[in-house]
Amino acid sequence: MSESPLRQALWPLGMLYGAVAAARNFAFDAGLKRVHALAVPVVSVGNLTVGGTGKTPTVAWLCQLATARGRRPGVLARGYGRAAGDRLNDEGEMLARRFPELLQEQDPDRVAAGRRLVERGADYIVLDDGFQHRRLGRDLDIVCLDAALPFGNGHCLPAGDLREFRSGLRRAGLLLLTRAERLAPDALAARVQRLRRIAGKPELPIRAATHAPAAVTAWPSGDVTPPGALAGVRVALLSAIARPASFRATVETLGAEVVRELRYRDHHRYTDAEARAAVAVAESEGALLLTTEKDDAKLARLAPELPRSALRVDLQFLDTEPAATELLL
Repeated sequence: MSESPLRQALWPLGMLYGAVAAARNFAFDAGLKRVHALAVPVVSVGNLTVGGTGKTPTVAWLCQLATARGRRPGVLARGYGRAAGDRLNDEGEMLARRFPELLQEQDPDRVAAGRRLVERGADYIVLDDGFQHRRLGRDLDIVCLDAALPFGNGHCLPAGDLREFRSGLRRAGLLLLTRAERLAPDALAARVQRLRRIAGKPELPIRAATHAPAAVTAWPSGDVTPPGALAGVRVALLSAIARPASFRATVETLGAEVVRELRYRDHHRYTDAEARAAVAVAESEGALLLTTEKDDAKLARLAPELPRSALRVDLQFLDTEPAATELLL
């Protein structure tokens, strides 16, 4: 497929962006820029591209595993999209609802924030969206890649989706291929081998996973039903996420009938008027207002009494789940 004229025009800027990122990475690798270590294990969850590759479900999965093994995890994030005066952004609020005792810090200065987490008692730090954040040392880099399009169109920003050249995979300690259910087994095996060649690591651990619907919670009652209960139900979708089409595809796979869809940009902060308008749209269609768990965290804070349902999605592995030792647990 040929590139569009706009992509072709932006290609030199993409090369420049990638070169700057590569120079910055070299400075850290060569010790020209200082890396700050914490006294506890730090596991980074990141990606090579912009947009949703499943980092938040991965962070939640790590926190659940760490807690089950007697650790006290803490999540460290920049806090992108956080409203002025708020302690957490939408992803942080979602994690706080799922894990009420979870320690979290959101600060562009993740070195200082990481030290605060340790002072608060965290003994296992999950660095959210940290692959390109090199100032804070980490003991493991988990990189989430979309199994079907791991590098987007293959170009760096602004010509494509890459945050750095694909050779950045050399820093990865574990790859998670998300939405891997869309690839046939032979195609998935070929993808794994290609990624290992790019990373220059023949034995690089690579795990295939999917974002599996886990439950539907109705509010304000809090009643929980299995996702299969959506079969045959008319729904109006409300979302402000990186990949709304993926949310719709998941809902349709469950057998629901999507009659309306309201999409906002990723990390959008709903107004009271927007939330109530969404409820009105659903009611006018005789449909259930269905949103994501991340969006519902914002709605709960804004107008908890509004009738809506939230679909919870968990990380589910198609093959062997990473061993606890691989995850520094």
